[in-house]
Amino acid sequence: QRTIADDGTQQHNMIVDENAVSYWLNQYANKIYREPENARFYFDDATQDLVLVSPHVNGRELDVEATLDAFLEQVNTPNRSVPFIVKEIEPTVHAGATAEELGITELISEKVTWFYGSSDERKHNIARSAANFYGIVIAPYEEFSFNDYLGTISEDDGYTEGLIIVGGQTIKGIGGGVCQVSTTLYQTAFWAGFPITSRLEHGYWLSYYNDGEGPGMDATVYSPGADEDPAFEVDVKFINNTPYHLLMENYYSAENEALTFKFYSTSMGRTIEKDGPYFENITDVPGPSQDRWEFDEDLAEGEVKQIDWATEGADVFVTRRVINADGDVIEERTFASHYIPYPNTYHYGPGVEPYDYSLVPDDPFTHRN
Repeated sequence: QRTIADDGTQQHNMIVDENAVSYWLNQYANKIYREPENARFYFDDATQDLVLVSPHVNGRELDVEATLDAFLEQVNTPNRSVPFIVKEIEPTVHAGATAEELGITELISEKVTWFYGSSDERKHNIARSAANFYGIVIAPYEEFSFNDYLGTISEDDGYTEGLIIVGGQTIKGIGGGVCQVSTTLYQTAFWAGFPITSRLEHGYWLSYYNDGEGPGMDATVYSPGADEDPAFEVDVKFINNTPYHLLMENYYSAENEALTFKFYSTSMGRTIEKDGPYFENITDVPGPSQDRWEFDEDLAEGEVKQIDWATEGADVFVTRRVINADGDVIEERTFASHYIPYPNTYHYGPGVEPYDYSLVPDDPFTHRN
């Protein structure tokens, strides 16, 4: 704005639209923002306190108001440079947090699954995936997502090629074994009484999970890549519906071929009841005439490997009741699983005639996927 004095001199006055400047600054806020990362811990049963596993990482955000104030102070000066004012965000679960502060005081749920006879590749991937979830702390009333912590699954991320289930069949792929981790975590959340907001069973009944909780208690996951449709995502989610933080620990045992998850928090006095599994619409196990024989160029001359064992199909139902400390049922929910019948499946190498059962190993666990 230009004004002319009585003596004819001119003076320029600048008028700043603060709303416009704020709008301009907010365009950079998302680019600057970084989510803080919680510290990770394990619970020391002897001392009843937390032991730091990895420190927290501060987040950052643009301080729009402070940056605007700095801009207004300098706009009428020769200084044409105004730095963004950025402030750090320290997470609640910082490296110095204590068990008492977070309400992490006792073991509230623990479950084990087994992977007897798994291939070395599958075992490797189970251990690799489980490491992503060790020491995670979930805030009160926060929804946990397995895929949020899983990250990408590739050889660059330390996974190996094995056998995975895609589209209701077993194929070669990177990361076979990850669902052992999601299943174990799901069962631990189930017995903690947390509301389950996302869970999907495998396409067919896997014998890995017959021990322990049995059918109807598995949980598969799938995290689409950047170039894939996010609608195909399959996740395990639950809500920590308590006023206390939740700490996850897991332990991989090569000797026992077992994976254990432990949840630590403060008990709400809940009682968990499970009914089932109950079976309906059972379909017969596919006979030998339906066996699948698929060529595998990676197998040796004359080698046959059984990768799947015939299993019946069924609809399986498991009901969970969550009862609070006053004896009131706060949730009664039936989890339904649909398993298709699945035939024996064999991979064979060069020089093998399909359906030559004399080449199939006698030990049913030798080549279990």
